[in-house]
Amino acid sequence: MEKLPRPVKWLIAAIGGALIAAVTTPLAQASLDVVDVTIPWGLIAALLTVTAYVLGLRLVSDTRMLALFGAIGVVIVIMLLSLPGPGGGVIVPGNLYGTVWAAAPSIIFVFLIAFPSPRRQ
Repeated sequence: MEKLPRPVKWLIAAIGGALIAAVTTPLAQASLDVVDVTIPWGLIAALLTVTAYVLGLRLVSDTRMLALFGAIGVVIVIMLLSLPGPGGGVIVPGNLYGTVWAAAPSIIFVFLIAFPSPRRQ
């Protein structure tokens, strides 16, 4: 992978982010009721997955660009799946879980990408 040109690496990171977002977006609505408490296990798992992906890209690269393109892939797919389809249905509904799923990855990614590289010490 090191021999690939940078734009190709960025494209691969964006496609990887898009695929991860496409898989985790429907999962974000899953929850489990235990006694009187609803545990949003799908949202937690989806947020951990996309965070781990972008954090991994940030840690393996000397620059922020690889993580940035991975994050862009995730955010674009979440945004597209939040829009109504031809029949009027949406995959990301306007409930609490959908709102958190639409906003939280972007906020998390800003901190991950802005954080100084641990490799430069």
